[in-house]
Amino acid sequence: MQDDSNACEALSLLTPFGASYYAKSKSLCPSHYQLLMDRGWRRSGTLFYLPDVSRSCCPHYTIRLPVAEFKASRDQRQALNRWNRYVLGDKYAEDLKRKHPKSKAEKKQENSSFDLMANVHQSEAQNLKPDLKPEHVFEVTLEPDTYTPEKFALFSNYQKHVHHETDADITRDGFKRFLCGSPLHRHDDSSDGKPLGSYHQCYRLDGRLIAMGVLDLLPHAVSGVYFLYHSDFEKWSFGKLSALREAALAMEQGYDYYYMGYYIHGCAKMRYKGDYKPQYVLDYGSGDWDVLDDEMRALMERRQWASMSLERARKAKTADLSAEENVADFDEKAVVHPSPLAAYNSGLSLLALGMPGALTLEQLRASVDLDSMKIFLGGRAGSDVHQMQDIVAWTSGSETEPATIKGRVAEFAAAVGRDVAKAIVVDFSRG
Repeated sequence: MQDDSNACEALSLLTPFGASYYAKSKSLCPSHYQLLMDRGWRRSGTLFYLPDVSRSCCPHYTIRLPVAEFKASRDQRQALNRWNRYVLGDKYAEDLKRKHPKSKAEKKQENSSFDLMANVHQSEAQNLKPDLKPEHVFEVTLEPDTYTPEKFALFSNYQKHVHHETDADITRDGFKRFLCGSPLHRHDDSSDGKPLGSYHQCYRLDGRLIAMGVLDLLPHAVSGVYFLYHSDFEKWSFGKLSALREAALAMEQGYDYYYMGYYIHGCAKMRYKGDYKPQYVLDYGSGDWDVLDDEMRALMERRQWASMSLERARKAKTADLSAEENVADFDEKAVVHPSPLAAYNSGLSLLALGMPGALTLEQLRASVDLDSMKIFLGGRAGSDVHQMQDIVAWTSGSETEPATIKGRVAEFAAAVGRDVAKAIVVDFSRG
């Protein structure tokens, strides 16, 4: 695979879009997206977003699984074993015992521990004994996230049977925008050669595409974007199979973490993510990661949004409050315009409103030189990039005035954080 990381680093565009915590990009380095994800951002197609957990009815929490610590549960192992038996068939298993018997040591090792990598790849055609014939031919390939009619047919089937969409709802253009042609550049990591960028992990049985994972491969993580499977195979627990395979991919290729998307504690359909242990939750208040355990779940149920660092601060504060003062009242007063509509209608800057995961005005001024941030004004890519201080209108306005260019850029820098603000080019050419 050709390494285009130099081109990638030379021009990474993010465009402020709508509300201050949304952005669009048609060109972004995986390393920059890694930084954004570790601040709570996710993407859908070319749209990137940082949810405001302090004003949401159902806070979205960024979670990640350190793959070196992962141990598959019993039901996860059973799902994988069931699939492998289906693919290989009884005759293959019998012939394997007869022609290639295992030693006592191998059997003891097999019975005493579960090798995730070995079991994930057990039924793949390339790993089978050449003198034995399986019931089915199973292949899994990592491919560029490009459009094909075969992929769209699978997507169409999935959306109809799982999300109950109609033919009118499902379009080729929609599929392409959502799951193909990611803005993340594909290239090999210059340090260890592992692939970076967006890919489709395609599952084929007897030559037929039956499932597909959409993955973002980042310097330190495999991030699951979407997974779809054909309705003919819904009984095979492909949700479990895909999660195990994606965790195994992270282990094999040297990524430290597996990101399964947002965890929404109030959504029953999302709670399965906590079954892949140990999951760690991003603390939007401090940037630290805390284990998703019973204590964290209780905090999610008790607070508007869960932050262990804020909880410790609350406990310290409680010791100084009078007996009549209520800590919950203290928490409510800390959020300016607590409903999303009120916050939007206020016309206040993100820096005045405050949002977990974003820099405060003081942090912004201390860590980001807004004057030297780069801006693209149009023309041929790379030929019209300037520093913010070169813009005539730059001095008319302050960081907390969202109607001015400086105000918009300040909000944007606060939302993406210091490192990304310094690295990327802000693109105002598309409006």
